[in-house]
Amino acid sequence: NMKYTDINTPEELMQFLNKNIDYGVVDKNGNKFFDSSSDDFQKACFADWKTKPTEEILKDGVGHCYDQVEIEREWFTLKDYKIKTFWIYAYQEEIENSGFSHTYLIYKDRNYWFVFEHSDYFNKGIHKFKTLREAVTWQAQKHISFAESQIKPKTKYSVCIKEFAKPPFNLNMEQYLNFVMTQKDYNLKL
Repeated sequence: NMKYTDINTPEELMQFLNKNIDYGVVDKNGNKFFDSSSDDFQKACFADWKTKPTEEILKDGVGHCYDQVEIEREWFTLKDYKIKTFWIYAYQEEIENSGFSHTYLIYKDRNYWFVFEHSDYFNKGIHKFKTLREAVTWQAQKHISFAESQIKPKTKYSVCIKEFAKPPFNLNMEQYLNFVMTQKDYNLKL
């Protein structure tokens, strides 16, 4: 069975994550929740979730996008890839609690940029683009389509995109989001 430290290519990393990480969250009692639209999942995210080292996420075998992007960051950084990590938030100005956030990693290999997407089931895979802007635009469009499928928009979804650095460990959800808000805006005109 392949170990995280034995992975040599992005494709192998994707296979490893497919086998070893389920989309989900763990509460403080060790209960695992996999349906992000459930109250239990949301409660665990806001009450019990914290940023933690890759080894802990791998041991649990579950993580949502905020966790998975850090597993990816660690591997791509160890392998000396040029990477960028983004947090995106799509929301309706007029509708309270209509926001959907996502984090993802983009890496550069030779002259191309690749969106490495494991946690978003509908867009899972490694997607190739000529420019960083094309990659970010593609992901933003996919994210808006997802948001629209969940909550029927009254007007066009607004999008906030932050390029963020590795967050410290032991941040809870509120602290994590506060950290992300201090990061650099990526201005994308859709």
